[in-house]
Amino acid sequence: MIGLKDKYKDYFKIGAAVNYRTVDTHKDLLIKHFNSITCENETKYDNLQKEENNYSFDHADRILGFAKDNNMFMRGHTFVWHNQTPDWVFKDATRDILLDRMKNHMTHVGKRYEKDFYCWDVVNEAIEDKGHMFYRKSPWIDIIGEDFMDLAFTYAKEILPEADLYYNDYNESNFPKRDKIYRAVKDMLDRGVPVDGIGLQCHWNIYSPSMDDFKRAMEQYAKLGIKIQVTEMDISLYEFKDDSKLDKPSSELISRQTALYREGFKILRDYKDIVDTVTLWGVADDETWLDYFPVKDRKNWPLLFDEAHEPKEALYAIMDF
Repeated sequence: MIGLKDKYKDYFKIGAAVNYRTVDTHKDLLIKHFNSITCENETKYDNLQKEENNYSFDHADRILGFAKDNNMFMRGHTFVWHNQTPDWVFKDATRDILLDRMKNHMTHVGKRYEKDFYCWDVVNEAIEDKGHMFYRKSPWIDIIGEDFMDLAFTYAKEILPEADLYYNDYNESNFPKRDKIYRAVKDMLDRGVPVDGIGLQCHWNIYSPSMDDFKRAMEQYAKLGIKIQVTEMDISLYEFKDDSKLDKPSSELISRQTALYREGFKILRDYKDIVDTVTLWGVADDETWLDYFPVKDRKNWPLLFDEAHEPKEALYAIMDF
């Protein structure tokens, strides 16, 4: 069996989210099937700068070393997010102080990895997906104001002129959030803000979204004329609000998951001219964030390889074209 990255070499890069352990424990799968790497947590704000001006790059450097040794691309995740940002960033911050802290962090991290990271998620999950609010309430918008995204992208382009800069979000296929994401990015582009692409997280489950909604979303985002990446793809076997637990997945659930992977990748292939990378949020089912979210200590099986690192039906389905 050829590697997934080789099957898709004429379409888009195939990525995986990793941590400093899985680059060892999942090394063989990564080398054979993937050619792009995202740090699951190691390049987030609180992992790199837990205390002001006290940076810790050991784990991120270890992952980068693995990527370089195996000729893989590295994508950066993420500069500005309401989660996993240490409290000191916002403490006693005025607009100018917070902008300085934002820019200093971007500069210190961005310049360190300037030659090695081909893109960055500059702003993550800033759009509200509930009710009529447009922006998600967060310290970034409370302290800086609604132009915080404009400034984040402007700073990032000054610091990293060669990198592609992405706005990244979830529920990217669901109405009305897809309209909000489209409008936010279009408005930035109309103002001349240097946004190079949209990151669609694609944290799906076997019940949602429908592939008709995903296709409509792709059609809508394509109108912006910028790049698209799938940045965090997995397909849970549980509906989001379902708190039940399974001992093992049924063949019916696996078949539904397989069908979604098959159709999702078919749609992505149809948009290969603008899709730059498709990244899975994990490598195999033995280690996935969905074992802890939204229900803690509940086993889930959302990826293309099983707990023994063997290919699942879904892998064969997306290779069959």
